Amino acid sequence: MNDLSRFTEVEYFEKTVLAKALHFPHLRRQLRLEPEYFENDKHGAVAARLLNDPAFDKQQLISESVKSPEVYGDYGFVKQIAYMDVPTDKGFMFDQEQVAEHYKHRELQRAIEQYTNAPGPAGRMNIRSRIDKLEKIDLVQEDSKHDTLNTIFHSLYSEASTTITKTGVASLDRIISGVSPKQLILVGARPSMGKTALALQMAQNMQSEQNEIIFFSAETTEVSVTQRILATLTGVNLTKFKEPSRMMTSEEIDKVIDGIKSYHFSNIKIKDDATVTPNKVRAAANTMPEGKRGVIFIDYIQLMQSDVRQRDRRTELEEISRELKIIAKDMDVTIIALSQLSRANDARQDKRPVLSDLRETGQLEQDADMVFFCHREDYYVRNGASPSEDSRMEIIVAKNKDGPTGTAHATFQRHNQRIYGSCR
Repeated sequence: MNDLSRFTEVEYFEKTVLAKALHFPHLRRQLRLEPEYFENDKHGAVAARLLNDPAFDKQQLISESVKSPEVYGDYGFVKQIAYMDVPTDKGFMFDQEQVAEHYKHRELQRAIEQYTNAPGPAGRMNIRSRIDKLEKIDLVQEDSKHDTLNTIFHSLYSEASTTITKTGVASLDRIISGVSPKQLILVGARPSMGKTALALQMAQNMQSEQNEIIFFSAETTEVSVTQRILATLTGVNLTKFKEPSRMMTSEEIDKVIDGIKSYHFSNIKIKDDATVTPNKVRAAANTMPEGKRGVIFIDYIQLMQSDVRQRDRRTELEEISRELKIIAKDMDVTIIALSQLSRANDARQDKRPVLSDLRETGQLEQDADMVFFCHREDYYVRNGASPSEDSRMEIIVAKNKDGPTGTAHATFQRHNQRIYGSCR
């Protein structure tokens, strides 16, 4: 019988979990611990093997200790697990819960130490983010089918229960129906194609007493973004906002003043921030008034920075993409992130973007619930045409996780940045 007094509490529970999974193979279907939850990396490696290899037994564990002691531990280490005295399979979930609780405690302590070394708003948000993740660890994983079906059943008879928000671009809404909380949506295009105009038009269409809109601008100042919104609201040529006293007529100035009053009372907030991070997006989502649907726009994702330094830009963007998806899901908001595209389509005869044109990483496509592309053929065939002319825009729904794809046709009035849902 093992001398248990030589083990710390966390060592005892980690070894007990692994020993029971080895001795009683039927328990492996109940193994809920991720390898990272184990304090000892070698315990984590054994757990990973148990999760991924149903035939793995104690004889193989002993063999692996000889071949790869740096991974699983040497013979003296693994025999403490392989030959541990566990006479019953009872209490397996309790043992796992103890391992998970120790993991949560270690992670919280690590977060506090990091904040102590680097205090500030970013550090506080990092702690909050990690606490949120730790609170969501659920080993029991109770069956939620009843509650889910009950929610769907009641929604069949309640028009007010819908969570869909229309984009206000009619031709686009005919394809996607609208957007929902917990979604990450990408709007991609080459520069000057109209993606910011589309995002701002959607923001204006979506804002209401029930919806709160936050627009992160990493590239453009709040003044410039506000001028574009006022140009759309009033129909006044955007160029005239550069020198309004000289270029605008009295009638146009009156229109802008009315537009200012209207925009002042709208539920749109512009955040001019050249260093947008996931934690800043999370903080913004946390300010959404209770009972309102939140929609967060980010212009644009390639200008974002990770909260944690990464080894290269590709890895950083992948981390940002994953974090935005987590924020949308955990904070019950819709995130619409704009994305630059690579130059690949410039070399093709058909210039319309495809999913592989998403710049720097395929993680963006993987994490997104929907992907739209903005395309204007006249940008290529009539580049340099008068800004006063209307432009035909295609909004290509290239990915729609829960619905159809297709192309929505719209009219883009370049002089005032308005976008209508069908070509006129």
